[in-house]
Amino acid sequence: MRNLLLKIKSPVILNIIWLSLDQFSRLAIGLVVGIWIARYLGPQQWGELNYTLAIVSIITTIANLGMDGFLVKEILDTPSEKNQILGTAFVTRVLFIPLCVLVALVFLYTSGAPTNYYYLFAFLSPNFLVVPFDVIDLEFRSRLQSRRTVIAKNIAYFLGAGIKLYLLISEKSMLWFAAAIGFEMILSYVFLIISYQREQNIFAWSFRKSRIVSLLRAGWPFIVSNVAVILYMKIDQLMIGNIAGEKELGIFSSATRVTDIFIFIPMAISSSYLSVLVKAKQDDPLSGYLRKMLGLFAWMVRGALAIAIPVSIFSGQIIALLYGAKYAGAEKVLIVHVWALLPIFMGVAASQYMVIENLQKYNIYKTVIGLALNVVLNVVLIPVYGAIGAAIATLIAQYFTAVVSNYFFRSTRELLAYQIKSVQMLFSFKH
Repeated sequence: MRNLLLKIKSPVILNIIWLSLDQFSRLAIGLVVGIWIARYLGPQQWGELNYTLAIVSIITTIANLGMDGFLVKEILDTPSEKNQILGTAFVTRVLFIPLCVLVALVFLYTSGAPTNYYYLFAFLSPNFLVVPFDVIDLEFRSRLQSRRTVIAKNIAYFLGAGIKLYLLISEKSMLWFAAAIGFEMILSYVFLIISYQREQNIFAWSFRKSRIVSLLRAGWPFIVSNVAVILYMKIDQLMIGNIAGEKELGIFSSATRVTDIFIFIPMAISSSYLSVLVKAKQDDPLSGYLRKMLGLFAWMVRGALAIAIPVSIFSGQIIALLYGAKYAGAEKVLIVHVWALLPIFMGVAASQYMVIENLQKYNIYKTVIGLALNVVLNVVLIPVYGAIGAAIATLIAQYFTAVVSNYFFRSTRELLAYQIKSVQMLFSFKH
């Protein structure tokens, strides 16, 4: 018992607990408040808000440059240059924001977006304008002090939820909710800066032009990968909005929010299981490692099926209970979309294999291929089937990316064999 307590109190485990708590609290509050807002606004306005949020999410990811893990490693490798790394990363992100905003405005203009979208974009803009300050979190992570980021952002998140509840009770318009989302983001970074300033000094950061070049040269694979991932996740919403209209997007977004509830499960399982796989690889690289890897895949498949089957059966009741009659039709989207959990669960498990075998670069190739396939399928299916077509496109693209694409690379074909065998041993619990 004492050894267990000591393990729990270790900085690494405590850091994981804080990060898990952050995800859980955001999920719980976001689900309740988000569904209430969706019911209040209705499919049309809910779709407009999600369309603009998709654009903002893409900008935020690009402005972040996708180099968080790499920058943490840089800080750990050269702690004496911490302030220079933070300062240079901060300036680099600031410089990318105007370009991202310009691209977003050109996209809105060329897509014929009404004036309302520009107001939504303006009110939601704090989501990416404050992104450069997220480098503070990198410094906290390097010292295993993510709790400070979690506390700061969750205080703002709870305050933001309270503001949104007030807006719901007061029956305010959609623009008020967009402003509340933007204000919540500003608050979170105000609290983050205050927390940082208690021990550090943001004004001690320095900037070196030559380091920008070195950071971008070393970090470009991370940038490409993260941009591909966010486009993969959000492109369907933009395409639904442009092709089928905001109401269909509102229907699609309501269904996908139900599916998104379960995404944290494979993340938690696989991250916790990684150390077990690494040890098995070291102790018994043949039979032991294979058995553990197949076991992980098999349990991922079982978990996905345990969710997808009942959600499919009770999809009508779930949508009616959560969103009401206005969202009739979303249950059909949910039936299709929830089965994307199976390749997602398997893909998350596969990512652990790729980390252990040092095959991370193939994730970029697989994601880009999946993105291209998703776009093509959306172009074909959305005009005919609307939101359901987008769900079908997502489902096919996810299976192709997580499973089928492993066949195209010699280094990942063994991974495909693991995935197939794990399905075959679905009802065997001996591993």
